[in-house]
Amino acid sequence: MASSNKELVQGIPQDFEAPEGLVPLAVFEDFQAASEAGLAILAMGNPYWTYLYDDAYIICVSDQVAAIALHELMEVASLKAKQAQTGRIHLPEYQVAPWSFVVFSTVLIGVFTWQSRAPILDLGRVDSVAMLASGQWWRAITALTLHADIVHLVSNLVGGMGFAFLLSRFFGASLAWLLILLSGLSGNLINAWLHYPDLHLSIGASTGVFGALGLLTGVGVWYALANAGASRSRQTPQWLLPAFGGFTLLGMLGTGGSHIDVAAHISGFVCGCVFGILGAVFHLFIERLEKGRFVLSGLSLAIVFGAWGAALSSDL
Repeated sequence: MASSNKELVQGIPQDFEAPEGLVPLAVFEDFQAASEAGLAILAMGNPYWTYLYDDAYIICVSDQVAAIALHELMEVASLKAKQAQTGRIHLPEYQVAPWSFVVFSTVLIGVFTWQSRAPILDLGRVDSVAMLASGQWWRAITALTLHADIVHLVSNLVGGMGFAFLLSRFFGASLAWLLILLSGLSGNLINAWLHYPDLHLSIGASTGVFGALGLLTGVGVWYALANAGASRSRQTPQWLLPAFGGFTLLGMLGTGGSHIDVAAHISGFVCGCVFGILGAVFHLFIERLEKGRFVLSGLSLAIVFGAWGAALSSDL
C-alpha cells in the first residue's frame, strides 16, 4: 500500500515478526503519519499497536479486523492523494436519509402536544437563576424542545430541517444532529450565564437552529482558509464569503421581531461556529465516526430524554 507524501510506505519488512494474534498492516516513515492512521482505526472501534522497527513505524491490528482496517486505511490514503493532486482539501459528502428529520419532527411535535396537556413549561424552560444557582443543567436541553405556539414550532421545524439537511451533507445526518444539539445546549448555557443573576426565561429550538447556521458558517470559513493557497484569486479573502453569509442570515432571521431572544440566537450561532470549525478540522476522523451513526443517533436521543428525566425527577 503506497501513497504520496510520507504516508503508507509499500512493503512490510519480511523479517518483522508481529506478536501472536496480530497482523502487520502498514508501514510509516514517521510517528505522526502512523498516529493519523491509528485514529482511523480507533474510530472504527478497534485497537491498534505501533512498533518501531528499523526507523519505521509498523501498525498492527488483530487478525480478525485486519481486512476491514486495511480497507479503511486505503480509503484515507486515497483521499489524501487526491487532495495532494488538486491542492485542495475536500470534505466528504454524504447521502441524506430522511429518517433523522422524521425523528426531529416527532420529538418537537410530541413535546409540544405534551406541554399543552401537562404543566411542564416551568420544569423545562431556560431559567438563568435555576440553572446557575441550583445547578438545573437539564434546562439547557429541555428548553430546546418547548415552544410558545404553533407558529413558533413550525418556524423552528422548517429552519432546523433546512440547515440540518445542508450540514448532513458534510457530517452525515447523525453527527450533524448531535452537533446541532451541542450547539443549542451550549448556547442556552451561555445565554443563562450572560443574564445571571437576573432572572431570564426562554424556550424554543431556535438556539439550536442558529447553532446549525453557525456550524455551516464555521465549516465554510475553515474550508476557505484551508484552501486559500489553492485559490487563484486572492483579492477578496475567501473566508469572507461564508462569514458574511452566516452573519447576514443571523441578522435577518435572528435579531428582528417581538419576543425574540437575541442573546440566545447569537450564543447558539457562536457555539455552532466553534463546533463547525472543529468538526471540519477533524473531518477525516469525523468521517470514520459517521460509521457509528446509530450510536451517535442514540446518544442525541439519550441526551434529550435524559434531560427530561432529570427535569421530571426534580419535581417529585
